[in-house]
Amino acid sequence: MILFKLFGVIDVRMADILDILLISIILYYFILLFRGSRAVQMFFGGALLLLTWFLAQWWELHTLVWLLSNVATLGVIAVVILFQPEIRGALTRIGQGVSQANLRNIFFHSSGLNETTESIINAVQDLAKNRFGALIVLQKRVGLRSYSDTGEALNANISSRLLRSIFFPNSALHDGAVILDHKKLIAAGCILPLPSSSSEQDASLGMRHRAAKALAAESDALVIIISEETGFISIAYRSTLRRKLSLLELEEEIKRHWRILFEDTKIQANNKVKNDPFSSKKPT
Repeated sequence: MILFKLFGVIDVRMADILDILLISIILYYFILLFRGSRAVQMFFGGALLLLTWFLAQWWELHTLVWLLSNVATLGVIAVVILFQPEIRGALTRIGQGVSQANLRNIFFHSSGLNETTESIINAVQDLAKNRFGALIVLQKRVGLRSYSDTGEALNANISSRLLRSIFFPNSALHDGAVILDHKKLIAAGCILPLPSSSSEQDASLGMRHRAAKALAAESDALVIIISEETGFISIAYRSTLRRKLSLLELEEEIKRHWRILFEDTKIQANNKVKNDPFSSKKPT
């Protein structure tokens, strides 16, 4: 057993430090699991009742102490009943996190690249399976404002359900392109440029493939094309067009395309927290 004096007065074991560290991590992730849900308001309500009980004890309000003490005996059952949806959802997310995350993502915040890529891949898989034509533009450094302005501004979080609904046949925006940056779905129903001249090889391509090639040639965007006729997945980047990609190949290309942007965003966020004198958070 390793002992040392804290401030030269208190005996502290290494096990005590480990104990405090683990409890801190558990509490931190516990708060993250329930953040944004109604459980937060319920928690503050319970804390208020607990404070009332302490004050009642201090002021010797015996009837109020008796009432709150009897209510507390049902506290565990009440918590389970009231927090049932949140507890079930939290346990589900923990299970999913353990099964999908690597050791690094358990102790450190991920950049978000894997989650965003997974959302796009899931949408592409479903669209290709049902042969719903789609054009998905992954913006990088070069801005595409002139093209996003031709569509419907959304500025929404990237999700597979949203992408699938946009390209569902007969939806108002399914004929145009969707433009994403690495943070948001910027716009849908966008009109992409058509090449001013086409070669013999381009003449055999459909309108989606030709528009994707034209945009990729004048920007650094990666454009994902799903054929309405065959369900094949293609990508256009710079002056190249790759056809019949597998989902695994597409996943690798998306991560290669956006990795530097996600890493830059993570570094900027950490630096912002580090340089903020009023922030209690520490970069991870």
